[in-house]
Amino acid sequence: MRIAVIATYTHPTRLRIKEPSIMQSSVPELIAGLCPEHAHVELYNEKEADIPMDRHWDLVFFSYLHSYYEHTKVLSTLFRQRGMKTVAGGRHASYFPDDAKQYFDAVITGEPEANVPALIEDFEKGQLQPVYSRPSLGASAIRPYRYELIDFTNNKLRLPGIEASRGCPFTCNFCVLTGNERYRFRPVSAVIDEIQTRMRWNPNYLGLMGDAFVFLDNNLGGSPKYLRELCEALIPLKKTWGCALTFNVLKDESLVKLMAKAGCRYVYTGLESLNPDSIKAMNKGQNKLSEVDAVIRRVFSAGILLSFGLIVGSDGDTNEYLEKLPMYLADLKYFSVTFLGIVCPYPETPFFRELQAEGRLLPGTVSRDYDGYTLCHQPKNLHTSEVIEHFNRLCGELGSLPNIAKHYWSKLTMSDMPRYKQTILFSGPEILSIRNPVKNKARRYIAGQDALEEWDVRQMDVLRLQPQRLT
Repeated sequence: MRIAVIATYTHPTRLRIKEPSIMQSSVPELIAGLCPEHAHVELYNEKEADIPMDRHWDLVFFSYLHSYYEHTKVLSTLFRQRGMKTVAGGRHASYFPDDAKQYFDAVITGEPEANVPALIEDFEKGQLQPVYSRPSLGASAIRPYRYELIDFTNNKLRLPGIEASRGCPFTCNFCVLTGNERYRFRPVSAVIDEIQTRMRWNPNYLGLMGDAFVFLDNNLGGSPKYLRELCEALIPLKKTWGCALTFNVLKDESLVKLMAKAGCRYVYTGLESLNPDSIKAMNKGQNKLSEVDAVIRRVFSAGILLSFGLIVGSDGDTNEYLEKLPMYLADLKYFSVTFLGIVCPYPETPFFRELQAEGRLLPGTVSRDYDGYTLCHQPKNLHTSEVIEHFNRLCGELGSLPNIAKHYWSKLTMSDMPRYKQTILFSGPEILSIRNPVKNKARRYIAGQDALEEWDVRQMDVLRLQPQRLT
């Protein structure tokens, strides 16, 4: 039996652009680990390389985000015409199973550990069901990934990833996890064993990235007690790693030092905004802006690069705040922004339901627009065109070469911990990538006002497919 697991991708510019980077979807390796030993499994990540359209598989699993749905259903339809069976999974498929059933032979609406093996067993019996929604088996059921199937030649920067936990204990109103996924974690012993015995390392750059990996968790610090236990177990391994966690965890100085001792050299946290009104509107009470500067200095001094994500278009945003944002960042001398987006009301979130009830979703919105770089609603204090003007300007300023030079100059000497300086140097291209989403000057970045990708439009016309309209 031949199985393909495909992580699809469409660039925010709506141009055909690949984006190799350290962080990539690891869903293909996860799904592959759930396939039977007798299956021949191939993995494809469209963010790194094109999918070979001339190959044939018996079963094709698709992993995709909301904004990749139109593209993914085109691929699925083309494969189904050639006799292949296709499967959709992920948050979009779980929330819109009836829509997805039109374009895929089966839809997984639950977690993969319980559903993928059951689906494959049914497929081999010729009894494939349209929907698989078996309940979660718990975080302890997560199996080791198929690291040996990662192709580091397509993306020389990539690091292997691992899950220690799933979900998040917080309830931010714009987050797809809120109300949909509770927080839980794996036994520490299972995580350590996977790192020691299963993980494969990036051999590129003369081994400079060897023994380095990333935690794929939404919030590795969802339980500080668990994080402490995990860090204690990681110390003897002498590995280098990065993770994402919420800002409140970093206020614990002893925990930050323990993370650094355990090999942590990179932390991403979604601070989202420096505007208290915007933080309040997001229900993101764990972020206390008065503590930002002290926490940043403490984390860098411990030997950890702290990276932030910011978003514009929140209900608390004003022209005055967005115009002064670079000045606020300059006041925080060591602040590092590696992601800038537009707040997105994903359909399964409280934020979407709030906007829908108030009639503030923009007309003509399709699933492709929910990419985190397209304005899908009318903010309370800004015109839609003003949000996009600020977004374009900030992408250029924050992703500039002078800003990267300041980043290097201010941070390279803040710690002497092993691999700290190397991590700082590798982060430069990540900051530069902030400019990438706005490279298509023809795009409006307002929902309903930009066409889909040319290839997808042609295929959808031939296949008589329509975009999923959400307003």
